[in-house]
Amino acid sequence: MSCIVLLLGFSCWAVKHNRRTADSSFQLENMVLCDEVDEKMRPLHTGTQFMSGIRQLCLCFDYSLASKRSDIRIKWYYGDHLVYSEVLLLSPGKGSKVFCLLREDGSPLPVGAYDVRVCYEGTVYSSLNFEISSLVKVP
Repeated sequence: MSCIVLLLGFSCWAVKHNRRTADSSFQLENMVLCDEVDEKMRPLHTGTQFMSGIRQLCLCFDYSLASKRSDIRIKWYYGDHLVYSEVLLLSPGKGSKVFCLLREDGSPLPVGAYDVRVCYEGTVYSSLNFEISSLVKVP
């Protein structure tokens, strides 16, 4: 149990301290993982450890882009293997985005360690590690 708490604490710290400032015109905030969103696209059931049987995970974040249109790439990894990548063109201004990871056939995501990365102008701007576990969470 203490390992799980330590892992969650380290993950939160890493997200807050892993933001690059190569281009101050792009800002990324409130990056979280969740298993679903509400009708206003707000994250529900956030965390970095999810139970086996889950069919989708969503990355939610707020962004601001000062001057020019630009793109970001979201990369989902299962272990060391890239399993999905998507490019999104961002317009100047502020906004919120949601990207979901799910299998084409709708089957549950495999148990194991994952990583999702937000890349801006060719470099990893921020990343978040998470796990799908077959262990039962103890309250």
